[in-house]
Amino acid sequence: MSVFSLSLLTLLFWGVAPLFEKATLNTVSPIPALAIRAVLMALTYTGLVFATGTWPEIVRLDGRSLLYIVLSALCGGIIGLLLYFHALKIGEANVVIPITASYPLVTALLAMLFLGESVTASRLVGAGLIVAGIYFIR
Repeated sequence: MSVFSLSLLTLLFWGVAPLFEKATLNTVSPIPALAIRAVLMALTYTGLVFATGTWPEIVRLDGRSLLYIVLSALCGGIIGLLLYFHALKIGEANVVIPITASYPLVTALLAMLFLGESVTASRLVGAGLIVAGIYFIR
């Protein structure tokens, strides 16, 4: 499957998921909802690791890679999701989702600063459009 096809499928599933999350948060608070989600994800990914035979990679992880995985889990999987679920519970999905979905702007800026990725005029225009979009949604 091509990168474009995979990206479009991701777009589809990530676009649908918040509808279920918002509907769930009408009857349950964010922490139990996230706990159930995390358990399901952990069981699924653990099963996939064994089903695909990739579990030896876990044993061979070096300390730096493990640290990066832990930091990613803390930033995106724990703190970020908790804040997102709280925002989704109290806010309108059509406001919360576009703002939180603008996270690539942060990633792009940090990648330019810390990973030395190139700064181009089109990327700067794109970043400006994201900022303008957040302004107009707010």
